[in-house]
Amino acid sequence: MTEDNQNPNTGEPIDLDSALVSASDLALWGMDEVAYVRPITTEDGRQAAGIFAADGEQIGAAPDEEIAVAAAIQEGLLPLRVH
Repeated sequence: MTEDNQNPNTGEPIDLDSALVSASDLALWGMDEVAYVRPITTEDGRQAAGIFAADGEQIGAAPDEEIAVAAAIQEGLLPLRVH
């Protein structure tokens, strides 16, 4: 067993098979804490900033990235920029 397979806090071995995260678990990570902000094109062809939940669902939009980030913070979410 290598150091990579040990818990850094306790030194105990980690069962890597049980430590794997499913795709659905990963999609829900940060669901209530994180908002992703990325450029979008609106239906009328204008450039804007979309605000997305951790699972990829669009939860908002703003005229620009700065306003989208402020809106996410106002809602208690940590905005992360995705390009």
